[in-house]
Amino acid sequence: MPALLVCLLFSALATFLFVPDAWLSTSISRTASSAFVGLSNIFLAKGTDYFSPVTEFNPFTHTWSLGVEEQFYVVFPLLFFPWVMGPRGKRFSALVYGALAAASVAIWLHLLAANPLHAFYMPYARFWQLACGILCFQLVSRIGERTGFQRHCNVAATIALIGLVATFALDIGKDSHGLENITAVACTTVLIGCLYHLGSNRAPHLAVLEIKPVRFVGWISYSIYLWHWPVFVIARWTIGSETTATKLAALLVAVAFSLGSYFWIETPTRRLRLLRTSSDIAVVAVFLAAIAVAFCGFKLMRDNRYEIALSTVMRNRGEWYATSPDTPPQSPGCAVVTQTVDEALFFTKHGCPGEGRSETLFVLGDSHAGAYIPLLKRFTLETGIRTVVLSTVGCPVISLNLDRDTEPTCAHATSASAAYIARIAKPGDLLFLPSLRLARLSLQEAARPDSSAQGSEQQREQAVKNAIDQLAHLSKAGLSIVFEGPKPIFRAPAFRCSDWFNSMNPSCTGGFDIDRTLIENLRSPILKGYAEISAALPNIHVWDPLPTLCPQVTCSAFRNGHPLFFDGDHVTAYANSLLVEDFVSEIESIISKDRTTRAGM
Repeated sequence: MPALLVCLLFSALATFLFVPDAWLSTSISRTASSAFVGLSNIFLAKGTDYFSPVTEFNPFTHTWSLGVEEQFYVVFPLLFFPWVMGPRGKRFSALVYGALAAASVAIWLHLLAANPLHAFYMPYARFWQLACGILCFQLVSRIGERTGFQRHCNVAATIALIGLVATFALDIGKDSHGLENITAVACTTVLIGCLYHLGSNRAPHLAVLEIKPVRFVGWISYSIYLWHWPVFVIARWTIGSETTATKLAALLVAVAFSLGSYFWIETPTRRLRLLRTSSDIAVVAVFLAAIAVAFCGFKLMRDNRYEIALSTVMRNRGEWYATSPDTPPQSPGCAVVTQTVDEALFFTKHGCPGEGRSETLFVLGDSHAGAYIPLLKRFTLETGIRTVVLSTVGCPVISLNLDRDTEPTCAHATSASAAYIARIAKPGDLLFLPSLRLARLSLQEAARPDSSAQGSEQQREQAVKNAIDQLAHLSKAGLSIVFEGPKPIFRAPAFRCSDWFNSMNPSCTGGFDIDRTLIENLRSPILKGYAEISAALPNIHVWDPLPTLCPQVTCSAFRNGHPLFFDGDHVTAYANSLLVEDFVSEIESIISKDRTTRAGM
């Protein structure tokens, strides 16, 4: 327990020093706080895929297995207690463990398809693996000193060892339907049971497992497990872990921390005379107090993370993050009031000079719509027009990419949001559609190879037709529809590459500049699609942020040291401040034109 608490605190400190807030780090803090009470597996089971980028960049992900063990140890004494009560109790305990292990295997196999996250993280789906260890002990204890098993055990242990190595060497994971996992657990159980029973009568090739270096690895294995993951994750956030040199450096640091933990924390704690001579209740009380103190230390760091952070992003968060004051400095009594209704954000002007306007600006889009929140709030403050934001996170709205637009989940999200807008909108309202419509050149977790591959002309035409069908009822209802002109995209995520400790990361090699001609070429099919939609439907407009964000022949993610882009394609709060004037002017111009058009009809 002390080694775990120290690891959690050191990992938290490193996180708050070097890791900025982002989608890639969204689960870190919650995982860490859950780990202090042995519940990180429960938190991760709510929606964090173990093999997703978010998990790979979370230094506390590995604590899920410790949570499963700690939860198992809560029920272990209750089920094992009959074992010490005599022969009948031994049989009863073994039968209970066996029955529960069988039930757990059945649940796990069912959940592999029905709910993979629960199959991976939940204790009832992992119970059978830990129960195998208890059953192994019970079986070996029942066999005792009986003779005649040595030869059979040597053969069984040899087969188990070969099988265990094979499960690591042969990657049959996803196609095995759980067989690989069951084989690994069965082989490990047989190997441990046979080696324990054989004692000094092991075959020579099995005796190698008893040599001092191998035994020492076993002694420090817990420390290695504790430290290897946070060290490698912090390396991913800083120097990177893609090259042989950085992998070796991370490995050496992890081994050094593991040895320090074993010799200076684990071993002294086990030998502490006070713990051995104190009552069980006193020992439990001491450890509970240690957990409470450690958690308070974690909370103190978390609450002051902006002050202790070395990250430029965190220390200058007002420029980087899509947040803004709801009150303009020049009008202290004036504010934007934010309300959430039916999963939509409503921005309205309150306590400001002048009256509110009758129009409503609806905003529908993916995370790029969310990146415009500072701009939209400022727009409401300056114009008095109510803004309603609906998010289809992960699903660009009318991307003019046929595969993405017709993907069932995204198509449903878009149609449901459009139906909501149709119910509450009125003629004269506007619909702004910001979304990512260019193929990304980088992700938050890694760079991506440049790809100019586009669908066929037939697919593009079908995507335009699909967009016209989706927008026809809104356009005919009198809404002015405003598309966002595609913004620049970059080959490196700026938020991960802006400090001395991460600028050398391989994910940053793409740099923060890109030729505007390339961006114009990538935008061309999208702008052509907009023109075709405008020819088919009335009240179609385009607001283009490119001239403001990229006025030169080279587009940059920074301007005079200030960030324009958070990652490879989302704008920052600073970029929002530059775009407000042009956006307000464009929307006011559209309102004026459409009002004139309706008056002449």
